[in-house]
Amino acid sequence: MNSFIMGFVAILTCVCFYLLANDKKTTKKLIWIIYSIIFAITISWFFSKVIYRMFHPVIWDFTAFYLYGKVSAQGYNFYLPENFHLVYNSLNLPASLNIPNANWALFVNHVVNVGFPYPPPTMLYFAPLGYLSYNNALIFWTLFNFLFVFGCIYLVYSLFFKEYKLNGLMLVSILFFTLSPARETIFYTQTNFILLFLLLLMKKYSDNKIAGIFLALALFTKPYMLIFSVYFILRKKWSTIFYFIFSSTLLIGLTWVFFGKAPFISYIFNNSVNRLPKSAFSEDINQSLHAVLLRHNFITIDNPRIYIFISIGILFLTGIFLLYLLKKKFYDNIWAILLLIGLMIYPATLSYYGVLLLFIIYQFFDEHRPLGFNQYFNVPIVGIFYFLSHFSVFSSICFLLIIIIYKS
Repeated sequence: MNSFIMGFVAILTCVCFYLLANDKKTTKKLIWIIYSIIFAITISWFFSKVIYRMFHPVIWDFTAFYLYGKVSAQGYNFYLPENFHLVYNSLNLPASLNIPNANWALFVNHVVNVGFPYPPPTMLYFAPLGYLSYNNALIFWTLFNFLFVFGCIYLVYSLFFKEYKLNGLMLVSILFFTLSPARETIFYTQTNFILLFLLLLMKKYSDNKIAGIFLALALFTKPYMLIFSVYFILRKKWSTIFYFIFSSTLLIGLTWVFFGKAPFISYIFNNSVNRLPKSAFSEDINQSLHAVLLRHNFITIDNPRIYIFISIGILFLTGIFLLYLLKKKFYDNIWAILLLIGLMIYPATLSYYGVLLLFIIYQFFDEHRPLGFNQYFNVPIVGIFYFLSHFSVFSSICFLLIIIIYKS
């Protein structure tokens, strides 16, 4: 699907949702038929992508996850490239992957020569893969991540669309399955569905201390999720912060028990990020502010001062704005701003991280919430967002940021 089709499907879906939500019954039968066809096509198309990925491996990103698991399963320090080379040269990969090409050269430069790029507790996700064959690990990992799709859809439905029943469930599902970053997440077998699930749980239990547990899990899935600790600090949810610190400590302790202290020492004093090729920060899939400035030659890797100044300015203005939102008790807006600023400033934001933006999009449909719009505003907003997200997640982040500021 190209960007125009994505935008059109999103608009048509929203129109069907709003027409069915009103009390007019004259055209409901025809609308239900159209709506059902869209639902059937999108869900079958998405499921076919999942099934295809399970049995047709590609290099990115699962092979990296599998290598991480193999290194840890064999008892090596997973931050040292020399250990990656040892395991990489002995990997038993499917025949379809054992074809020399440019992707393998990139894989060696970006993965094998670098080491594990995440905090040590993140290895708890990947370590089990190292005890399976490549094909079995791919099936297990794909299905494991796909389970969170159902979890996300259920949570979104229960949080924002329960009153609309089947109509709301179909809207949630179609918008989820047609989003370009969601399809990319399936292609790269990435962890964004897990992140969205944890973010929705944090939101659902934001007034409960157990939200700190979900924040800890989110942090060790992707480090930029730490930005949501700001919400709980602003709201003076100290019990939540305590649960976050306690859960993080528990995860660190569990990691120490399984893998020893060596990975922690390497992570602190020999961090693998320092070995990443410079091209990783400016490649097209990177949709952060840092990458955009690099691609347009406003900064260089060796001289990022403009990025630093802009980031400091954005964070300063964000801090002032958050205090304003806190005073107005616009808590939904705070969540949205933190997500958008986190994705924008984090230098490793990749295009498939755009799945997290659904957290904001779904809230636009409830006019009674601080982020809600009526149908005449919401339909074009969603259409534009889906059009932008197909070719530039950074543009969609900026677009939503403008919308949130306007709404606030």
